Amino acid sequence: MLVQKNVNVLVSQNQRSLEVLEQKIYDHLLNCVRTELPEQILERFQLLFVQAGIYPEPEIRIALHESLRSNSGKQGFLPFFNRCCFIIINRWQMNLLHRDWIVQLVEIIGQCGGPSVIVGQPTPAGRLRFLIQEYVRSEYFQRLQQLADFLNPKNDTDERRPLSTLLHRYPFLYPHCLTNQQDETDYQKMIVGVQKSAQQQIEQDLSHYLTHSLLQRNQASAQLIIESNAASIDLKNPTLLKHKELCASLKHYVSKVDSRGTYQDMAKQFWTPTHQPQTYQHFKASLHDYVTSSIPPQFGKCRFNDQLKGYLDHLSPENDSSLLNDFLTVRTCNQVLNFMVIESRQRPNHSVFMDLLNNVGTTLTIGLLLKVVLLCNKVKPYLERRFSLLFQHYESHAKGAVAWLVKCLEKLNIAWVGNFSRQNLSFVHLF
Repeated sequence: MLVQKNVNVLVSQNQRSLEVLEQKIYDHLLNCVRTELPEQILERFQLLFVQAGIYPEPEIRIALHESLRSNSGKQGFLPFFNRCCFIIINRWQMNLLHRDWIVQLVEIIGQCGGPSVIVGQPTPAGRLRFLIQEYVRSEYFQRLQQLADFLNPKNDTDERRPLSTLLHRYPFLYPHCLTNQQDETDYQKMIVGVQKSAQQQIEQDLSHYLTHSLLQRNQASAQLIIESNAASIDLKNPTLLKHKELCASLKHYVSKVDSRGTYQDMAKQFWTPTHQPQTYQHFKASLHDYVTSSIPPQFGKCRFNDQLKGYLDHLSPENDSSLLNDFLTVRTCNQVLNFMVIESRQRPNHSVFMDLLNNVGTTLTIGLLLKVVLLCNKVKPYLERRFSLLFQHYESHAKGAVAWLVKCLEKLNIAWVGNFSRQNLSFVHLF
């Protein structure tokens, strides 16, 4: 018992010592990346980790070698080295001019790949090379490469490139395609920051583009806008849609759809207080009518209306006589989105979604999903998760081969800007 206790104490002390050594390296890298140019940081990185030779601060090199002796193996080294990389990347990604350097950092690491064989007793430099080679083979490095490609997007117009290269265009996909629960908090915060910045940029670009397009219809206004704002506003269409389709889609999502008003009006009307509490069965019937009221009769009566009714009828029938509550509302709206878009990663069935696209078109299909989200805003992240599953299912396909999905993603972007951003796009009805 005493021997085991002493062993536990020794293990605990070694662990604390390793953490101190690693923190010393983290702090050093963080200080350097805050004060030095990217080319200087790359030189440091190569000296410390790749060449494992003379380093300007010997105490940091010694700390690294001591940590390698204390570390239990690649299971401990891989997350440590990954964090070292992201200390640098987190800083560089905040400056658009520095993002190209992230690609160079990833290339330097990738060049370390090769046979990972150690003969005899390795030196610290040899063990470091072996461990970095293991890192290059790991999922950590795959995620690093994905992030580098994401932060430095290539030409969006090349239809032969895979769908995955368009990820940067859709901020609502970032949390689902770029992070998982095992990621470090700092990395997750970085992705949230990138998402927020990208979303704001999309909203501004779309507002500026549409404002210019409208004003240019009047020659006098066009001259005024050219003289006053041409230097600050990009006239390029920020979407992958044609101008007319962009305007028509946005108009559909923010202007009056029919005599009932806008999509937001219809959602508010759905929740108009009634004289008595609503049962779950009544809610499901009302939800069916609410969604299908936008479906053209020639399609809805033949297929979709009955499909949705059957699906809703089989949802929690044991609760039909219960009073509606927030839990039932959120869960039911989630399940309806599940039915309309895609089941799961394990069962990526999306036949209903494809049927809708083929029969009522992309604009209205996204509009139906928008109706559900406006009815219950809590399910917005869930719908975004559904689209991330579609995106990941087709991410290796050429963009030209999945043009239907690209169009859906573009229009969902537009629907989100039109209904959830601070930009006032009500003038779109003038187009």
